[in-house]
Amino acid sequence: MHIGRAWWSLLPLILAGGLLRSTAAGIVVEGKEEILYLDGLAEPTRWRPAECTVTRAAQKFRAEGRPTLHLHIPVDYSAGEKQYPIGWPRMYCGLRKPDETDWTRFDRFEFMIYAEMSRPKPPSKPLTFQMLCPLRDTGYVHELTEIRLGRWVRIVVPIADKPNLERIATLGFNISESNYRDGDRLDFYVGAFRLVRSTECALSRVRILAPAIFQGRPDLPVELVVTGPPARVGRGIPFTIRRGKEALRREMLPVTRGRQVLHMGIAELDLSPGDYTLTAFDDDPEKRRTAHFKVVATPWKGAQ
Repeated sequence: MHIGRAWWSLLPLILAGGLLRSTAAGIVVEGKEEILYLDGLAEPTRWRPAECTVTRAAQKFRAEGRPTLHLHIPVDYSAGEKQYPIGWPRMYCGLRKPDETDWTRFDRFEFMIYAEMSRPKPPSKPLTFQMLCPLRDTGYVHELTEIRLGRWVRIVVPIADKPNLERIATLGFNISESNYRDGDRLDFYVGAFRLVRSTECALSRVRILAPAIFQGRPDLPVELVVTGPPARVGRGIPFTIRRGKEALRREMLPVTRGRQVLHMGIAELDLSPGDYTLTAFDDDPEKRRTAHFKVVATPWKGAQ
């Protein structure tokens, strides 16, 4: 009983310090992020390898203590397919519905990777990661240039701006043997697969599509990539237009998750030539994003 009372007395401190991680539907809350671990992707029997082998990694190669794959590739210029002996050792894994396929709720796909090679350093493109839609009519390729030998590296693949995200059905890894020497031996350890989203509405990108606009233009085209849970995204994002330190307008604009282009109305501001800034979340230093644009005099002014 004394132990129980002591534990409950510490609960407010644990919560305040962010040490207690809550879960709901498999989602773990860590700080300001929600994480869905996909440890099932580290099951070797789910992967279809060609010109390579995939097994369960030894205990010392477990990524952050989570299940991890061991991808072993012997580079062999005389093996592989008959027409392409210098080919593409590869492995593919189909995603399971619905637990692994609803990526539309998340901002990033992440995993950890550790590499060992018989050569002193990796090539510029040591390994390729693929996200494929059915029949491979659509796919996203990420060259894993972040890989370093003998060091764990977290690979972060932004997905909030990807179209057809709900159609991703297969993940894959491959090398191009032409990037290596015949006889090279490669070992990649891949694990801690996870989907991540912010617990708050945020912007991973804000960009003015026309950084120089003519005076009198009625709108400002702004490209955004919005992340966060739909309920918070639905509240909109506050924007401020400034010339120097002077705030010309503040307004809350509706947005949706993912990539989008807002045509922000500016006609009533009657902006004169000069330099301006557009800032999102102006009052929140952690989330603040700023883009610059210029207004230039129209060449047709006074030509009538």
